Amino acid sequence: MTLEQLIQEIETAGILVLRTKLPKSKGRHDEINDQKVIFLDQDLTEIEAINILLHEKQHCSNNDINNSLSHITTYTHRIESQTEKNRILDFFSLINTEYPIDESFNYIDYMKAAYIPHHFENYVKEVAQKFYKENNRKKS
Repeated sequence: MTLEQLIQEIETAGILVLRTKLPKSKGRHDEINDQKVIFLDQDLTEIEAINILLHEKQHCSNNDINNSLSHITTYTHRIESQTEKNRILDFFSLINTEYPIDESFNYIDYMKAAYIPHHFENYVKEVAQKFYKENNRKKS
């Protein structure tokens, strides 16, 4: 899936995506007059933009902007961690559709290419194994 296709899919779900210059972040989500909006830095590579967009889409889907607990540091960490896991799963699904996960899959290279922080290594292994097993079942 291309970045433009992903933007169209997200906008179909009622979330406006705006590409702009963001000096302090790569992406942000907000709600303006009851309209969910994702601001995406215009200088990102396509892969980086897809991943940032998937992350921000998760925030919008979970309505994190209206979560009163999101202002508490500990809870913010939990929200970001869960959002990142969901982003990883979404990106895995996109990749697996075009390039099914098989025995040649290198999770370390994947983590680097998908901008996945190192502390999600075990989660990436679990998800990769799940897709690998599912793909093998489909082959049989």
